[in-house]
Amino acid sequence: MNAQESRRKVETLQRIERLRKRLHELSSWRLAMVQQEREKLAAAHAEMIDALGDGLMAYGPVSAAGTRRVRAIETEMALADTIEKKLEQRALADGRLAKLAEGSLDTAREAFRDQMERRSLEELIDATVANDTASRKS
Repeated sequence: MNAQESRRKVETLQRIERLRKRLHELSSWRLAMVQQEREKLAAAHAEMIDALGDGLMAYGPVSAAGTRRVRAIETEMALADTIEKKLEQRALADGRLAKLAEGSLDTAREAFRDQMERRSLEELIDATVANDTASRKS
C-alpha cells in the first residue's frame, strides 16, 4: 500500500470515527430525554394516585376519569420503559462501534506513520549510499 492509499484510508477512518461518535452522542441524548419523560410520568402517576385518595376525586364520575388517567399514565410508563431499554442497548452498541472506529483509526495512523518513517529512512540510506559511491569514484 502506497502513502496516498494509506493517507486516504486514514481520512476515511477519521470520517467514520466522527460519525460513530456523533451517533453515540445522539443515542445518549435520546436516552436522557426518554429518562426525563419517564420521570415526569412517574411524578404525574404519583400525583394522580394521591388525588384519587383525597376529597371529591375519590368518589363518582370524577373518580372514574381519574382512574382512566392513571391507567393511561401506566401504559405510557410501560412504553417509556420499553423504549428506554431499547435506547440503552442502542447507546451501548453505538459506543462500542465508536470505540472500534477509534481503534481502527489509531491502527491506521500508526501504520501510516511507520510507512512514512520507513520511506524517509530508505531515502536517507539511498542518499548516503549515492554520496559514498560518488565520492569513491572521484
